[in-house]
Amino acid sequence: MAAKQTQEKELTAKQRDELHKLLMSKRNELLEKLGARRTGTTEREQKPGDEADQAVEDAEVALETRLMDREAKLLREVERAVAKFKDETYGYCEGTDDPIGFARLKLRPWTRYSVTYKEELEKEAKRQAGG
Repeated sequence: MAAKQTQEKELTAKQRDELHKLLMSKRNELLEKLGARRTGTTEREQKPGDEADQAVEDAEVALETRLMDREAKLLREVERAVAKFKDETYGYCEGTDDPIGFARLKLRPWTRYSVTYKEELEKEAKRQAGG
């Protein structure tokens, strides 16, 4: 069965502007979250307690670290997308250079691939993992 090929339209200036604003808003949100998490992590004080208290504290620190890592990774993706506005490659699939649809970009403005190409990447990853 052949994969369906839908040619997406290039973004209009208005759509590009809307997506740029979404990215900048997300960037600011992530910077605020990361700043607050870093401050919260450094402000933790060692309280005397038993092993159970220490285990809870360790779990909280581990969770905060995972959340910070996830947010930092997303921030890098957002920064990458913002940079693409400067070299006018925003809105194009990094794998095929085809336009990425506005609907997809509106849901995830930092996306790097078209739906079709992303599906191909996922199928290839499954093939490599399975065999």
